[in-house]
Amino acid sequence: MKNKILTVVVPMYHVELYIGQCLSSFVISEIMDRIQVLVIDDGGNDGSAGIARKFQENYPDTYQVIHKENGGHGSTINKGIELAEGKYFKVVDGDDWVDQSAFTNLVHHLEETDADMVLSNYYWVDYETGKKKAEVEEICPGIPYGKTVPFKEAGSRIFMKMHAITYKTAVIRDQPERLDEHCFYVDTEYMLFPIPYVKTISAIPDFVYQYRIGLPGQSMSPEKLQKQCDQHEKVLFRLLAFYDQHRDETCGQVLERTLARIVTSQYKIYLMFPTSHKKQLLELERRIKKEFPAVYGLIRNPAVQVLRRTKYTTYKPVSLAVRNSVK
Repeated sequence: MKNKILTVVVPMYHVELYIGQCLSSFVISEIMDRIQVLVIDDGGNDGSAGIARKFQENYPDTYQVIHKENGGHGSTINKGIELAEGKYFKVVDGDDWVDQSAFTNLVHHLEETDADMVLSNYYWVDYETGKKKAEVEEICPGIPYGKTVPFKEAGSRIFMKMHAITYKTAVIRDQPERLDEHCFYVDTEYMLFPIPYVKTISAIPDFVYQYRIGLPGQSMSPEKLQKQCDQHEKVLFRLLAFYDQHRDETCGQVLERTLARIVTSQYKIYLMFPTSHKKQLLELERRIKKEFPAVYGLIRNPAVQVLRRTKYTTYKPVSLAVRNSVK
């Protein structure tokens, strides 16, 4: 059996309707002997595990189903990092999938490169219509496709999204941080924790990851955002502390740009509450401005800009506009 070039970790929890499409997308005879697909069952009780086991039975050299107690998305990735055999490591959620042609190109590229981080693009795919949309046309403008370049030359231009990233397994395993468990929003931890240890990057133009949006369980309703507010805070504050340790390193600009997006998301969550979380928003604003001025300056969200210009006296109408925008 050939050595595995890539481990794909598939977090699986109550995705019975979608897991078949996800796992089928890796059935590519040309490369199956080079990939390991770890399906991490996070304690679900629907029919997902039965579907996954059939893939393990039919393709035992590629698929492996791991059962564990429920611990959330972060726990499935932590388990995958522990068990990965491939030189490279990628996460594909159980309700998403990969384009087979693009994924094949990714695997071939991984066989040729030794970069610490490999970038490929992704599509948003509307759950109801199937329409595809690129969030960005280029994940890292300026990188010559197929070439390996020093992180310090191009890292500040990366559009950091989990769907775009394939890490060298040694990089993600050897760095000291692990993802929070029993917590939402840990995809940003996965993206950022390895960054200080990435020395080289490479990119291909292919749209590999197919990210399903608009699922009922994915709803970004004000009610759901309010319910999970404390978990988003937890991840944000951990990442701010992480940034504080690494802000003066080569990776500082990447961390700043990504944290600006996360802080903006936290503001939006506070604004889901009509008035009760204005104090928390103001306290976070003061802290970011004082302790993390580079991050503060990168927050250019229109709603936040209105609040700043009006010294936050427009909290109520801005809150209403934000809530209406996510309904």
